[in-house]
Amino acid sequence: MMHQSSIAKELSSSHGDRLIRVLAANTKGNDFHASTFLESEILSVDDMGQDRSALVLRSGGVIPVALSYDDLEQKIYSPNIRSDSSVLDLRDVTGEVAKPKAPANANQAPAPGDKLPDGTIYAGISPDTGKAMYATPADAPLTMTFSEAQAYTAKLDAHGHKDWRVPTEAELNVLFNNRAAIGGFNVTGSDPAGWYWSASSDVGWNAWIKRFSDGYQLNDGKVYRSALRCVR
Repeated sequence: MMHQSSIAKELSSSHGDRLIRVLAANTKGNDFHASTFLESEILSVDDMGQDRSALVLRSGGVIPVALSYDDLEQKIYSPNIRSDSSVLDLRDVTGEVAKPKAPANANQAPAPGDKLPDGTIYAGISPDTGKAMYATPADAPLTMTFSEAQAYTAKLDAHGHKDWRVPTEAELNVLFNNRAAIGGFNVTGSDPAGWYWSASSDVGWNAWIKRFSDGYQLNDGKVYRSALRCVR
């Protein structure tokens, strides 16, 4: 990004001063009006996130624009684009269309398979805790024994969280039922990659595993290897 002093120098040295056309918010902020001003009135271009940016004017006004920061910066400061026309019309990307986007499902409960901003996947409600359960977007890289799976989740620091664990038998059933929406599971039925660990032991040497091709489950030795999808 160019420093403001460099921007001002470039604008002041340009031959002529383009006119910028926008739809700016009225004083009460509930409507928009067409406005035209000289390009030299622009102090800076600011990144607003959500593929939105803003023109900051020397007067203190801020005009949101429905363009990414890079796109708007290029339109304002690129010499090639600057020489194309004496007028830069931004009316179609300002005004109502430049309002921040509402987050997807902002007023709705998440559905299994919805991806959260941190990259985790909403998997459903845990039958054990009655609370929302989230899964990593992919299986652990390798198949592993039961004790290796427990150790792996205990050390996992991913997507800004450290409270990952092996799903219980009931939670593994939720993952299986929502496997298509959540995605990334091995559903070939192959052994061992198509079988998934639960944290639920049947007896001391065995724990429940489930085959994600058809939902068949059995009590398998903890020394054998299976796949793992971490939950929290």
